[in-house]
Amino acid sequence: MIRPLEDIPGYIEQEVRDRIAAGVDGSTLIVDETEEEFLVAYSGFTRTLREKYEEHCEKRGEDAIRVYQLAREGAGYQLSRYESADGKNAEEVWIESV
Repeated sequence: MIRPLEDIPGYIEQEVRDRIAAGVDGSTLIVDETEEEFLVAYSGFTRTLREKYEEHCEKRGEDAIRVYQLAREGAGYQLSRYESADGKNAEEVWIESV
């Protein structure tokens, strides 16, 4: 299902828009969904990402922290939401071509 860019959660919308405008592919974002706050971004599911994810989980609680992956998909982008830094339990959010 294709959803418009406006369906992205407001607390990461600007970060996603900036990365799309820059033509970035493979960005991984860590966010605190309880505080609706963008925390940090990396280029993929790396060791550093996992370490930062664990660090934020310790500070804010595992239920608060989510991981989003932005990837180029054909003429547009795909945004996927994960419940952890190991890429499990994904929910996909499709973004129209830009």
